[in-house]
Amino acid sequence: MSCCLVVYSGRGRLAAAVATYLQEKGVPVIGAVDRSTANRAALESLGIPVFSLEPTPDGWAALCSDRQVALIALAGFLRPVPPDIVARYKGRIVNSHPALLPAFGGKGMYGRRVHEAVVREGATESGFTVHEVTEAYDEGPVVYQLRLPIEGLSVGEVEAFVQAVERELYPAIVWRLWVERVEQRVF
Repeated sequence: MSCCLVVYSGRGRLAAAVATYLQEKGVPVIGAVDRSTANRAALESLGIPVFSLEPTPDGWAALCSDRQVALIALAGFLRPVPPDIVARYKGRIVNSHPALLPAFGGKGMYGRRVHEAVVREGATESGFTVHEVTEAYDEGPVVYQLRLPIEGLSVGEVEAFVQAVERELYPAIVWRLWVERVEQRVF
């Protein structure tokens, strides 16, 4: 049976939100982490198996083919996806970026760093962007983008605001992509 692979590198809060939502919709889910410091319990506590991902083309290929992965949702994953996996899953790998792309994306723009850049720039709005993963980091076609007013907020407040909204909405976006791109249903 096909499944959704949720991949993350850190605490796993966004990954857990995605996995919980998909489970409630009846979508089989597995997780993968790329480092020993990642919080495996974020998904394992939900009864979801979490695998160690060797972030090489062979590591990705083995994980995806052995477990019949049909859709990949990156949720706080900090590494580029190998080109052959991007090609194999074209249109079926998505990432949620915690800022508005293309303005605040690219190498080094993750976690608190991206929110610091937004505030330092004097931006009056931030948000998050869901995009298809391509070989060009943070440059894939935008699937969804939400703008949030942040004028006068501190870095910590922007980070908390964006993360809360991202955890609320990204899971539903991933589910809709599952329906449209895996089950082939149209709303």
